[in-house]
Amino acid sequence: MMENLQPFIDAIVTALVGLLVTAILGLLAVLKSKIETWLTTKTSVQQREILTKLAGEGMAFAESIYEQAGGPQKLEAAYAYVLQHVEEIGIKINSNSIKAAIEKAVLDYNSHVKGSGKQ
Repeated sequence: MMENLQPFIDAIVTALVGLLVTAILGLLAVLKSKIETWLTTKTSVQQREILTKLAGEGMAFAESIYEQAGGPQKLEAAYAYVLQHVEEIGIKINSNSIKAAIEKAVLDYNSHVKGSGKQ
């Protein structure tokens, strides 16, 4: 009697294993998608923090080296500084984002200096 049921049992076990494997693969695909989204978001935040720090450094560098120069020359020097450093660490950021970060660093610096009465 058991010999007669064995092919049915094999078929049921094979089908259950197939369903289990399919469910596991589906779960892994969902997890992979969520992890990729999290990494992309995390990297973006870290890159933005690095860009902000580099823009502040670039602005300070340009202010100290090109004290007598005008704004466009200082911006160019700060831009070159930031671009060199982001390329060294392998971050790809467009030029408008770099310029915006530098301009923000200048505005933050000016508001701090003017707000505290220093010049």
